[in-house]
Amino acid sequence: MIKGFSLLELVLVLSLGLGIMAMVVANVAQTARHAKKATGSQERLEGIFHTVDCIKSDLSKCGMRLQEAAKTCGLVPFIHASDGFALNYGLASEALLAGALAGDSFIAVAGNDFFKKNKPLLVYDPDSGLMELNEIRDAQGDSVTLRQRLKNNYRANSQAVACKRVEYKYFPRQRALKRKVDGGTFQPLLDEVTDFFVSFFAESKSVLYRLEINRREQVRGYIFLLNLE
Repeated sequence: MIKGFSLLELVLVLSLGLGIMAMVVANVAQTARHAKKATGSQERLEGIFHTVDCIKSDLSKCGMRLQEAAKTCGLVPFIHASDGFALNYGLASEALLAGALAGDSFIAVAGNDFFKKNKPLLVYDPDSGLMELNEIRDAQGDSVTLRQRLKNNYRANSQAVACKRVEYKYFPRQRALKRKVDGGTFQPLLDEVTDFFVSFFAESKSVLYRLEINRREQVRGYIFLLNLE
Protein backbone atom coordinates (compact mmCIF):
# COMPACT_ATOMS: atom_id res chain seq x y z
CA MET A 1 0.00 0.00 0.00
CA ILE A 2 1.43 3.36 -1.11
CA LYS A 3 1.48 5.96 1.56
CA GLY A 4 0.62 9.58 0.50
CA PHE A 5 2.27 12.79 1.61
CA SER A 6 1.22 14.27 4.89
CA LEU A 7 0.02 17.86 5.09
CA LEU A 8 3.27 18.89 6.80
CA GLU A 9 5.35 17.34 4.04
CA LEU A 10 3.30 19.10 1.37
CA VAL A 11 3.76 22.43 3.14
CA LEU A 12 7.53 21.88 3.40
CA VAL A 13 7.83 20.90 -0.29
CA LEU A 14 5.71 23.90 -1.35
CA SER A 15 7.76 26.27 0.83
CA LEU A 16 11.00 24.90 -0.57
CA GLY A 17 9.72 25.26 -4.15
CA LEU A 18 8.57 28.83 -3.53
CA GLY A 19 11.93 29.68 -1.98
CA ILE A 20 13.83 28.29 -4.95
CA MET A 21 11.50 30.13 -7.32
CA ALA A 22 12.00 33.39 -5.41
CA MET A 23 15.78 32.96 -5.63
CA VAL A 24 15.57 32.34 -9.38
CA VAL A 25 13.32 35.36 -9.93
CA ALA A 26 15.60 37.59 -7.84
CA ASN A 27 18.67 36.35 -9.73
CA VAL A 28 17.00 36.98 -13.10
CA ALA A 29 15.92 40.46 -12.00
CA GLN A 30 19.41 41.29 -10.77
CA THR A 31 20.95 40.02 -13.99
CA ALA A 32 18.50 42.13 -16.00
CA ARG A 33 19.37 45.21 -13.94
CA HIS A 34 23.09 44.65 -14.48
CA ALA A 35 22.56 44.06 -18.19
CA LYS A 36 20.46 47.23 -18.50
CA LYS A 37 23.07 49.22 -16.57
CA ALA A 38 25.88 47.84 -18.73
CA THR A 39 23.91 48.60 -21.91
CA GLY A 40 23.21 52.14 -20.69
CA SER A 41 26.89 52.68 -19.87
CA GLN A 42 27.93 51.35 -23.27
CA GLU A 43 25.43 53.58 -25.08
CA ARG A 44 26.58 56.59 -23.06
CA LEU A 45 30.23 55.89 -23.93
CA GLU A 46 29.36 55.49 -27.59
CA GLY A 47 27.46 58.79 -27.46
CA ILE A 48 30.44 60.55 -25.88
CA PHE A 49 32.88 59.13 -28.44
CA HIS A 50 30.56 60.13 -31.30
CA THR A 51 30.22 63.67 -29.91
CA VAL A 52 33.97 64.10 -29.47
CA ASP A 53 34.58 62.80 -33.00
CA CYS A 54 32.06 65.31 -34.40
CA ILE A 55 33.62 68.23 -32.51
CA LYS A 56 37.15 67.27 -33.57
CA SER A 57 36.14 66.72 -37.19
CA ASP A 58 34.27 70.03 -37.46
CA LEU A 59 37.00 72.05 -35.74
CA SER A 60 39.69 70.51 -37.95
CA LYS A 61 37.86 71.95 -41.00
CA CYS A 62 37.18 75.38 -39.49
CA GLY A 63 38.31 78.08 -41.93
CA MET A 64 39.21 75.65 -44.71
CA ARG A 65 39.18 77.40 -48.13
CA LEU A 66 38.39 80.69 -46.35
CA GLN A 67 41.95 81.73 -45.47
CA GLU A 68 42.17 84.39 -48.19
CA ALA A 69 38.75 85.83 -47.34
CA ALA A 70 39.71 85.97 -43.67
CA LYS A 71 42.93 87.87 -44.41
CA THR A 72 41.68 90.28 -47.07
CA CYS A 73 38.00 90.73 -46.20
CA GLY A 74 37.87 90.23 -42.44
CA LEU A 75 35.80 87.06 -42.51
CA VAL A 76 35.54 85.37 -39.08
CA PRO A 77 35.47 81.56 -39.51
CA PHE A 78 35.13 80.77 -35.75
CA ILE A 79 32.53 82.39 -33.48
CA HIS A 80 32.70 81.73 -29.76
CA ALA A 81 29.64 82.08 -27.49
CA SER A 82 28.99 81.42 -23.79
CA ASP A 83 26.79 78.39 -24.59
CA GLY A 84 28.70 76.96 -27.54
CA PHE A 85 30.38 77.92 -30.78
CA ALA A 86 29.88 78.18 -34.53
CA LEU A 87 32.29 77.69 -37.40
CA ASN A 88 32.43 78.08 -41.15
CA TYR A 89 34.48 76.36 -43.81
CA GLY A 90 34.48 76.09 -47.57
CA LEU A 91 33.48 72.98 -49.48
CA ALA A 92 34.60 74.27 -52.89
CA SER A 93 35.58 77.55 -54.54
CA GLU A 94 35.36 78.90 -58.07
CA ALA A 95 36.38 82.16 -59.72
CA LEU A 96 33.67 84.30 -61.30
CA LEU A 97 33.79 83.87 -65.09
CA ALA A 98 32.43 87.38 -65.58
CA GLY A 99 31.85 90.47 -63.51
CA ALA A 100 28.64 90.88 -61.49
CA LEU A 101 26.87 94.08 -60.47
CA ALA A 102 25.00 95.09 -57.34
CA GLY A 103 21.37 94.07 -57.80
CA ASP A 104 22.18 91.01 -59.92
CA SER A 105 20.53 87.77 -58.82
CA PHE A 106 23.00 85.42 -60.49
CA ILE A 107 26.73 84.90 -60.99
CA ALA A 108 28.69 83.02 -63.66
CA VAL A 109 31.01 80.32 -62.32
CA ALA A 110 32.25 76.97 -63.61
CA GLY A 111 29.90 74.10 -62.76
CA ASN A 112 30.70 72.46 -59.43
CA ASP A 113 29.03 69.55 -57.64
CA PHE A 114 29.15 71.45 -54.33
CA PHE A 115 27.22 74.42 -55.69
CA LYS A 116 23.78 73.13 -54.76
CA LYS A 117 20.38 74.55 -53.91
CA ASN A 118 20.10 76.09 -50.42
CA LYS A 119 23.87 75.90 -49.86
CA PRO A 120 25.45 79.03 -48.24
CA LEU A 121 27.63 80.91 -50.72
CA LEU A 122 30.34 83.43 -49.94
CA VAL A 123 31.17 85.92 -52.70
CA TYR A 124 34.26 88.09 -52.21
CA ASP A 125 36.86 90.15 -54.03
CA PRO A 126 40.29 89.92 -52.34
CA ASP A 127 41.53 93.04 -54.17
CA SER A 128 38.74 95.37 -53.06
CA GLY A 129 38.00 93.64 -49.74
CA LEU A 130 34.29 93.39 -50.56
CA MET A 131 32.38 90.28 -49.50
CA GLU A 132 28.89 89.05 -48.71
CA LEU A 133 27.24 85.82 -47.66
CA ASN A 134 24.36 84.67 -49.81
CA GLU A 135 22.54 81.42 -50.56
CA ILE A 136 22.14 79.38 -53.72
CA ARG A 137 18.60 79.30 -55.05
CA ASP A 138 19.52 77.17 -58.04
CA ALA A 139 22.59 76.06 -60.00
CA GLN A 140 22.53 75.10 -63.67
CA GLY A 141 25.70 74.65 -65.72
CA ASP A 142 27.87 77.76 -65.35
CA SER A 143 25.15 79.90 -63.80
CA VAL A 144 24.28 80.15 -60.10
CA THR A 145 21.04 81.88 -59.10
CA LEU A 146 21.21 83.64 -55.74
CA ARG A 147 18.60 83.76 -53.00
CA GLN A 148 19.24 87.50 -52.50
CA ARG A 149 20.42 90.14 -54.94
CA LEU A 150 24.07 91.15 -54.73
CA LYS A 151 24.89 94.14 -52.56
CA ASN A 152 28.23 94.94 -54.22
CA ASN A 153 29.95 94.99 -57.59
CA TYR A 154 32.37 92.13 -58.23
CA ARG A 155 34.98 91.85 -60.95
CA ALA A 156 35.73 88.74 -62.96
CA ASN A 157 38.01 86.36 -61.03
CA SER A 158 36.39 87.32 -57.72
CA GLN A 159 35.76 84.20 -55.67
CA ALA A 160 32.59 82.24 -54.90
CA VAL A 161 32.86 79.67 -52.11
CA ALA A 162 30.22 77.07 -51.30
CA CYS A 163 30.25 77.07 -47.50
CA LYS A 164 29.15 74.93 -44.64
CA ARG A 165 28.22 76.38 -41.26
CA VAL A 166 28.12 74.20 -38.15
CA GLU A 167 26.88 75.36 -34.76
CA TYR A 168 27.06 73.69 -31.34
CA LYS A 169 24.82 74.87 -28.52
CA TYR A 170 24.31 73.70 -24.95
CA PHE A 171 20.73 73.60 -23.61
CA PRO A 172 21.06 73.41 -19.80
CA ARG A 173 17.34 72.88 -19.07
CA GLN A 174 17.26 69.90 -21.40
CA ARG A 175 20.74 68.80 -20.30
CA ALA A 176 21.59 68.35 -23.97
CA LEU A 177 24.28 69.38 -26.42
CA LYS A 178 22.87 69.97 -29.89
CA ARG A 179 24.33 70.54 -33.35
CA LYS A 180 22.97 72.49 -36.31
CA VAL A 181 24.18 72.46 -39.93
CA ASP A 182 23.62 75.43 -42.25
CA GLY A 183 20.01 76.65 -42.05
CA GLY A 184 18.63 73.50 -40.42
CA THR A 185 17.41 73.01 -36.86
CA PHE A 186 19.36 71.96 -33.79
CA GLN A 187 19.56 68.17 -33.52
CA PRO A 188 20.39 66.34 -30.24
CA LEU A 189 23.97 65.17 -30.14
CA LEU A 190 24.44 64.09 -26.51
CA ASP A 191 22.04 63.85 -23.53
CA GLU A 192 22.67 64.07 -19.78
CA VAL A 193 25.17 66.89 -20.32
CA THR A 194 25.49 68.94 -17.14
CA ASP A 195 28.10 71.39 -18.43
CA PHE A 196 29.68 72.44 -21.71
CA PHE A 197 32.56 74.89 -21.65
CA VAL A 198 34.54 76.31 -24.58
CA SER A 199 37.50 78.71 -24.64
CA PHE A 200 39.07 80.23 -27.75
CA PHE A 201 42.68 81.40 -27.67
CA ALA A 202 43.15 83.91 -30.50
CA GLU A 203 46.93 84.11 -30.16
CA SER A 204 47.50 80.39 -30.70
CA LYS A 205 44.36 79.86 -32.85
CA SER A 206 43.27 77.01 -30.59
CA VAL A 207 40.13 75.81 -28.81
CA LEU A 208 39.73 74.16 -25.41
CA TYR A 209 36.46 72.37 -24.73
CA ARG A 210 35.09 70.43 -21.77
CA LEU A 211 32.07 68.15 -21.54
CA GLU A 212 30.56 67.06 -18.23
CA ILE A 213 28.12 64.15 -18.16
CA ASN A 214 25.83 63.45 -15.16
CA ARG A 215 28.03 65.68 -12.99
CA ARG A 216 30.61 62.87 -12.85
CA GLU A 217 32.39 62.13 -16.10
CA GLN A 218 34.40 64.84 -17.83
CA VAL A 219 35.91 64.88 -21.30
CA ARG A 220 38.37 67.57 -22.35
CA GLY A 221 39.95 68.38 -25.69
CA TYR A 222 42.42 70.92 -27.03
CA ILE A 223 42.58 71.54 -30.78
CA PHE A 224 44.61 73.89 -32.96
CA LEU A 225 42.61 75.48 -35.77
CA LEU A 226 45.22 74.93 -38.45
CA ASN A 227 43.23 76.62 -41.23
CA LEU A 228 43.29 79.94 -39.38
CA GLU A 229 47.05 80.33 -39.64
